[in-house]
Amino acid sequence: MGGYSEARGEPWASPRELDGGMALQKVFLEGFPRAIHWVAAPQEYIIQVIAMPFSLIFSVRGDSMRREYSYEDYKRAMELLNKGLGPTRVSRILDIPKHTIRGWIYQYKVPWLARWAPEPSKELAYVLGVLYGDGYTAREYNSYYMELLVKDYEFAEAFSRNIAKVLNKRYKKPTWSRSNTWRVYYSSKAFYTWFKRQSLETLKKYIEYNKDIVKYFLQGLYDSEGSNYRCRGVFLCNSDLDLLRYIQYLLKKYFDIRATGPYLHKRAGSIYITRNGRKFKANHNIYILAISRKRDIHMFLSHIGFSIKEKQLGLPRRRRQPKPRP
Repeated sequence: MGGYSEARGEPWASPRELDGGMALQKVFLEGFPRAIHWVAAPQEYIIQVIAMPFSLIFSVRGDSMRREYSYEDYKRAMELLNKGLGPTRVSRILDIPKHTIRGWIYQYKVPWLARWAPEPSKELAYVLGVLYGDGYTAREYNSYYMELLVKDYEFAEAFSRNIAKVLNKRYKKPTWSRSNTWRVYYSSKAFYTWFKRQSLETLKKYIEYNKDIVKYFLQGLYDSEGSNYRCRGVFLCNSDLDLLRYIQYLLKKYFDIRATGPYLHKRAGSIYITRNGRKFKANHNIYILAISRKRDIHMFLSHIGFSIKEKQLGLPRRRRQPKPRP
């Protein structure tokens, strides 16, 4: 199978299989400037060619070149070894190279993805709630990170405090970003990979571990996407109908709070204007979940609540900005 090089405007030959299942793409570099060129190639290979005087550097990556071992792989291997099985036998059972298992035993090498393991906790539940709201995960080159950009300092501080404990890292104060928001940033390849492999269904064992943990998951999501209108109504907006129905179920089962909806709040493609006059376009249908009965509002604010004081009291939100330097 061949392809086409956009950098050269000419076809390139099919990859030639080398030792270890790797492949290098034949690329002609005559006339290339001193720059990085990305050459079209089969999806399983990403080939970066750097043209420099008297030297050529090839960086070939592919799923077949390096296997990432999960925490479950590492844990299973250790269990079999503790039962008295040798590295050769464990290698055959788990289809893991023997030299890798020997490295785990004798050199105390732990796979990247096994350096963090999820445990049900209120901190993890809060982080999951935020990641289903305003928070997000991203990958740039070899950097795997979780980030939050928000206007409320108390919210950013609560997220930073909880995710630092989840990842067993030093707490970092939120920083003021160029986008005039508070930024929280933590990196962890193990957490990123684990979270990307999860779904709402698989996360239920961490969310519904007990009632207290359910509370923190709801608080994290309502801190992100929720609002409190003068303590007369508590609302949650999101584009994921399944998530909103799940929240409705959790409120009723664990706190006996009745939430109505979800109702269609904004249609995809509609333009809406915020209080500060900024215009936004909805890319997806946005739905709203409402808690409107006085008794249910009181139950929510007293048993779940918000970490943001203005939201908890139903007051207009104020943005805390850093003090100007002298």
